[in-house]
Amino acid sequence: MLHQRLEHSTSIAAVALLALALAPAGCADSSAAGPAPSSGAPAQAPGARDANLAGARCRGGRCACRQRNGDVEETRPPDPDHKRFEIRLGALGGTAQLDSPTLGHFVAGRDETCFYVDVLPGTTNQMTFTARADSPEGGVAPELQIAEYGPKGPWWYDILRVACADGPGGRCTRDAAEAWGAQAKGQRRGRIEPCGSAVVSHLRWDTSGGTGDRELGLFRDFTVQFTMEVKKFATQFHPGATECVPK
Repeated sequence: MLHQRLEHSTSIAAVALLALALAPAGCADSSAAGPAPSSGAPAQAPGARDANLAGARCRGGRCACRQRNGDVEETRPPDPDHKRFEIRLGALGGTAQLDSPTLGHFVAGRDETCFYVDVLPGTTNQMTFTARADSPEGGVAPELQIAEYGPKGPWWYDILRVACADGPGGRCTRDAAEAWGAQAKGQRRGRIEPCGSAVVSHLRWDTSGGTGDRELGLFRDFTVQFTMEVKKFATQFHPGATECVPK
């Protein structure tokens, strides 16, 4: 009887050893191998979705960027019930997108891509900007700029700029991100140009890390969340006017 039990136990052990030998390598302890590589979603084509694109610069779901010098007037301006905003997106070395439950979904690649949207005054919009590197080792240089149109001038008011490109190779690192964050949070009402009517608040950035060391390496992604409130008052003064600076 004891001999039969030993034979039976030996058979079970042999089967277990054989199963272990044939098991896929991925069944081994994953903590020793580090995080699994991300499969990543397919890159989205530049464009807008669920957005109220407006003005003569936009046609067929795409918009032509305004030239910064001398190309000020909107030939088809917003109606009296709306304010127009310009969104400039780009990400050298990757892709960028801006998401808002109220304004829509905007995507850009390496080249700067522009969108023009009409927004209701008196509304508050939650915004999430995300830039991702094409390859973790290459890093990414995110770029987001938001400007507001002032029909009276006409003028354009710079509201927000997200830029993190002071690291090696002009890419985003922790030092570059912290320098940008400190500068952005130091702006009164969160906007660059005091004469605009949009208020930026709850500004914060994050990243999942970078190559080698999360503190020192090139960021493989960069996310900025913020709230943009569009005030009801009409803009009156030219950019830089002293009337807009609190006494």
